[in-house]
Amino acid sequence: MSLQFPFTGLLRELISLGLLELIYRGIQLAQSKDINIRVSQALYGILESFRQQLYGVNSSKIVYNDKSAYFTKTKRLTKWYGSSEFPEDYIGLMFYVIENTARLLEDNKIDFISSFQSIKVGKEIILGKEFNNSLAIVPAIVKQAEFYEYQNEFLKPTGGVKPEILADPVWFTVMAIGFLKSFMGYYNKKYYFVTKEGVEASFGNPQLVRAFSGAISLISQAHMKIKPNPCFEELYNLRLSYDIASSNQAIESIVFPLKMYEVALVGNAYTCTRTMLIDLSDSISYMKEYISKLKSYGLAGLSVEIRLKNKTYENPMEALLSLAENEAQKPIPGDSSMLILTFIKDLYRVIHVRKRFLVEDTLLRLSRIANSLLLARNVDLFLKKTMQQFLDEKHLDIILSIGEIIER
Repeated sequence: MSLQFPFTGLLRELISLGLLELIYRGIQLAQSKDINIRVSQALYGILESFRQQLYGVNSSKIVYNDKSAYFTKTKRLTKWYGSSEFPEDYIGLMFYVIENTARLLEDNKIDFISSFQSIKVGKEIILGKEFNNSLAIVPAIVKQAEFYEYQNEFLKPTGGVKPEILADPVWFTVMAIGFLKSFMGYYNKKYYFVTKEGVEASFGNPQLVRAFSGAISLISQAHMKIKPNPCFEELYNLRLSYDIASSNQAIESIVFPLKMYEVALVGNAYTCTRTMLIDLSDSISYMKEYISKLKSYGLAGLSVEIRLKNKTYENPMEALLSLAENEAQKPIPGDSSMLILTFIKDLYRVIHVRKRFLVEDTLLRLSRIANSLLLARNVDLFLKKTMQQFLDEKHLDIILSIGEIIER
């Protein structure tokens, strides 16, 4: 089945990721007599996986307009699924929709393929077919994030008037799968999503489907674990790369670049406050090589741990990335020149430019400033211990030896 989406942006990318997950689970987008049952079974499996993955993970409460449209006034979802206890937050909403649509498909009350073959474009874009005389609006967190971007003119739409998009249970459910698949966390009152523009081009290639599905899962899980601050692209990418490398996971380079969305409630509207392309192919390789070489040195008696009162870091790189994250938020005592954050930015450049002399130059600058810093008074203990370990001669040998590799 050929899909022609009459819209672009976050909604399209979420729907595409939802379809990607269904295809990964063995669903072919073609008519067959048992397609509804097979999709229903896939939905139950997907739901269970996400419930385990997102157990205890927070999201924001459903905004008044969505709650009113879905449950209390217009009751668009209640008309589909019947009266029941409705969810309070957006993760719960996605679970609710997937589970109840699986039941409708299981009972053959709706048809998966005929819904996907129906797209109408007019004053409204209608995805699928009315069920029980009801179609649902796209959730505010998706619709408004596409309509608004953070800019100087407060909440001025980024484009002209956009048509309302209405969805039936099947389309809404596929979007819900994409929402949960791409979800990287909700913290500091901001949502983070990872998507892949044009991922639908991979639908006919099982190897690519597996690669994209696996990569997005790994990155979303790493992101939820470490909750990185995306203010500095270099630090953000290196923290994700280190976490994935240290978990001994691999991501095929063909999946990059991916796209990160940051969405926050600004005033009364969800607003896309940041987008960023994510390409971790070189930096994951670098971190894997670093960790591998540390292990070989560790066998020779080199201790690289940095132990603090409440936490132990496995090596100077992990500690340095954590320090840089701290420094990105507030100055570290003893580092008025923001040495750590500057070094992380330089390291990111070195990894991607692949020149050994830049490694040497970066380390020389770090050593010169750090040595004088360590002699100063009132130096943060975490900073002091990290620099002492990082500038250890054997550790510097490791960094330089990786420099030789990345230049090849």
